[in-house]
Amino acid sequence: MDSVTQILFGGVIGAAGFRTSLGRGAVVAGGAIATLPDLDVLADLVTEPSVINVWLHHRAITHSLPVTLVAGAVLGAGIWAIERRVARRPRILPKDALDDSGRRSAWMWLGALAAVTHPLLDLFTSYGTQLLAPFSSARFSVNAMPIIDPLYSLPLLAVFLFALLTRRHGETAQRMAQLVLLYVGLYTAMAWGVGRHMEDRAREELRAIHPAASAAARVDAYPVIFQIWWRRIVVDLPDEILVGFASPFRAAPIEWTRIPRNEETPALAAIQSSYEARVFRWFADGRVHWRQLPMREGGFIFEARDYRYGLPGDSVLGFWGLRFRTDAQGRITEPLKPLAERPPFSRAGLEQLWTGMLGE
Repeated sequence: MDSVTQILFGGVIGAAGFRTSLGRGAVVAGGAIATLPDLDVLADLVTEPSVINVWLHHRAITHSLPVTLVAGAVLGAGIWAIERRVARRPRILPKDALDDSGRRSAWMWLGALAAVTHPLLDLFTSYGTQLLAPFSSARFSVNAMPIIDPLYSLPLLAVFLFALLTRRHGETAQRMAQLVLLYVGLYTAMAWGVGRHMEDRAREELRAIHPAASAAARVDAYPVIFQIWWRRIVVDLPDEILVGFASPFRAAPIEWTRIPRNEETPALAAIQSSYEARVFRWFADGRVHWRQLPMREGGFIFEARDYRYGLPGDSVLGFWGLRFRTDAQGRITEPLKPLAERPPFSRAGLEQLWTGMLGE
């Protein structure tokens, strides 16, 4: 999920379980701790800046379940220690509260829960999260939620602000936070259900198009930004990729865009075996489409696109990927370049999203 939503969720965790015992500071601490895993984007400061390193390091060890649990608990204990030291000059809390091991436990639980919610929220997006790092580099993802969804984030924002700003209604803020956590949990489950429903519907329609291949075909319904209903349906077949867009509110058959797979060549095989190409395939969960373009002066340009993402039109094959330039034997002759062709934000794009969501 986006970093703002991560802050809001962590703050609401603080409000739901710790607002009455730890005060409004629990809301601030929960929000701050929940967003810390995204500091892995600073990995370029200590590694060679490249798109490959971004894919390797983002949502890696700082998004690991065991790491976030331990680190969050340690941060909570640190907050408790700082609170004791600061509150003594002048004394803000009673002495028994400062020395209370129960208060230390509360801060540690808040830290652990706020931190671990970050990778758990990211799990329900398509990007992929290394939940078991450093013990495994496997990427886990559930195609339920888009990165940004106002119906998810705005209720969290309202409760976060109420819990943070109110002084006299701590119990009310805590109950509201518990209710909004129940809401987002049910909303996420509904989003997951929408995706599974659209995948089942796509498989049903595939039986009429490719009866022999439909049973073994990989089918995924990826969420499109800002909402959970309009889905990008991707089907892997031996000789082609099918991409369609559909909503559960529209009963008409899915309209498929057919994308032929690139013919295997020695040059393509050579480029696919490169380190960069292998990292990209791992990052994209295997969903990489290759295009081989001959150059007039000799050699080739290869484009690799992650086709989990995209919109109807020019970007139907995907927003981003990598571009390689090689000689005739497939040897890379220039530094690889990132490929990013996300459509610009526009009113027409919002109208397309709205009509697609409603199935019009």
